[in-house]
Amino acid sequence: MMQRTPGRIARVAQSLERVEPCELSDRIDALRSQGKDILNLYGSPYWPIPGHIREAAERAAADNQLSPSKGFPELRQAIANKMESEGIAADPQSEILVTNGAMHALSLVFTTLLEPGSEVLMYRPSFFFFGLVALAGAVPIYAETIEEEGWRWNTKALESAISAKTKMIVICTPGNPTGYVATEEDLSGVAQVARKHDLLVVSDESYDNMIYPPHRHVRLASFRDARDRTVTICSFTKTLAMQPWRMGFILAPSQLIQYFQKVLEWSSLRCSHVAQRAVQAALQGPQEWVSQIALRFAHSRDLMTSALESSRGSRYVRPQAGPFLFLNVAELNLSGAEFSSWLLTEYGVPTDPGAFFVSDAHVRLPFGGSDDAVQEAARRIREARSKRLSMLPGLATQPSARP
Repeated sequence: MMQRTPGRIARVAQSLERVEPCELSDRIDALRSQGKDILNLYGSPYWPIPGHIREAAERAAADNQLSPSKGFPELRQAIANKMESEGIAADPQSEILVTNGAMHALSLVFTTLLEPGSEVLMYRPSFFFFGLVALAGAVPIYAETIEEEGWRWNTKALESAISAKTKMIVICTPGNPTGYVATEEDLSGVAQVARKHDLLVVSDESYDNMIYPPHRHVRLASFRDARDRTVTICSFTKTLAMQPWRMGFILAPSQLIQYFQKVLEWSSLRCSHVAQRAVQAALQGPQEWVSQIALRFAHSRDLMTSALESSRGSRYVRPQAGPFLFLNVAELNLSGAEFSSWLLTEYGVPTDPGAFFVSDAHVRLPFGGSDDAVQEAARRIREARSKRLSMLPGLATQPSARP
């Protein structure tokens, strides 16, 4: 038997963390196998897709047809039509590339554009771009946002973090994990900084369809002076309630798409023909069900926040979009990782440690699920918080922070 030889493993793979939500899923499975009651909470749509989408997938499976590496022309046209309805003209032949979800799209973009030692600038707290950045040999650099200011973007902080090694700016709106929705002013500031320093902007817009009134999603690519330096990444797993299907796309200038396509061909040849036809049917068919995605998550958000507010002191910024609450646990004198582990093992509430989102004082709490599960999760969190505070005599409960 071959002995374990870490020296055979590339340094980047040795130092790479597992993707926290995947590791959390494994921990949940292990605890449930031991008989532990773990609540079902979701960070993406979790209900069945409509019948016309399933029927399209069944037909595609029977056809067993290879797709072009860019994606089926009909799907790219449907995506272009969607972009046009939002004020963005996109050539389906040269400016759109279908991918195996947003993570695949990000990997293609970073692999194509980054060199070893390049710096990638983004706001903190941040989605876990850092692993994909590291795989490309680059380095993440962060500009701070402040919880007490509602996690609003700060253009001055962003620009002050630029160096000679900065290769691109990465933005995420709606924000994951904070739920912050970038305003036109925020995006204009990013566009100005990018133009001034001749930088590309990669805009992750995976939760573009999960926004709560009165907020609205604005795409950076809709800015005339930003279109030629913006790479937009979208995820159908959230937008169209199709998480298991792993479908997304890149919208970018044609001179970039041609290189992203080459990297895609060397990494996966092409994307699933069945999933593509399913997404095509979702885009071209009835759309009434799509609007229900945001409505259902807004309902769950309101249930969760209302239940948590019944116990004074919970600290979070009310999310403007997305399926997560970013809870501040600093007052408990525990790291986010410690509190997350305690919540899961002792109370059966799944959360992700905030350190994975570059903020160790928080945990990311998904609030999608049945009304009973959401309210029970809030009750257990209140109980855990109360017990922890009782273990810290003299520690004052902090006021809630909900800009």
